[in-house]
Amino acid sequence: MTSSFDFTGKVILITGGASGIGGATARAAAEAGARVAVLDVNDELGAEIAAEHENISFHRVDVSDHDAVLEVVGGIASAEGRIDGLVCCAIVQPLIPVLEMTPQQLKKVLAINVEGVFWACKAVAPTMMRQNSGSIIVFVSGTADLGKPNSSPYTASKGAVAGFAHTFAKEVQPYGVRVNMLRPGIIDTPQFRGSNPNADFGKMDKPSDVVGPAMFLLSDFATMTNSIVTREGSLPRSPKAYEG
Repeated sequence: MTSSFDFTGKVILITGGASGIGGATARAAAEAGARVAVLDVNDELGAEIAAEHENISFHRVDVSDHDAVLEVVGGIASAEGRIDGLVCCAIVQPLIPVLEMTPQQLKKVLAINVEGVFWACKAVAPTMMRQNSGSIIVFVSGTADLGKPNSSPYTASKGAVAGFAHTFAKEVQPYGVRVNMLRPGIIDTPQFRGSNPNADFGKMDKPSDVVGPAMFLLSDFATMTNSIVTREGSLPRSPKAYEG
């Protein structure tokens, strides 16, 4: 997979990059030569992924904390001299019926899923705009269009992120910065398992299945901006010999 991409000399930041889709993308980008900064709150998993590859560093930060995000990203930009990619993977995905939801629960989901994207994009944009280059990926979902029982905070957050991405793409496009959306579909991640304990995980796509589209969007092959790349609706790959 990574042999098709050469990210040598590039600096890529991944929020929620200690596990799941973020972790798989961090490993692939590092193997392709990028210096990858993983931003996450999970110290244990962050340390583990940083130990896997010399090109990966771990930075503990809560993406909902505006000042902390700007400080950490600013430090990375100063140390590295550039930022070429941002992948916004940090989310929470709790199951909460509307009638049982508390203000605190709703605020937490929106703070991480929506504000986290806002602050990360705000933090990397000045560096990318000065470079006249950069690729930002935000994850959106068809659940924002179709809904999902007991997931109103998550679905609302994904709708908000899509609206933000369309708008932000137009703000930074004149400076050569690309902002695209990726719809990964149903993926067996720790967050999905926590929210869907009865799902059939054996037939479900894995985080590594999203790496290809993410790497493409980070690469110079992806010349578009304000676009949505989707693998939603993709059928599980279960080869069966034809006996006809």
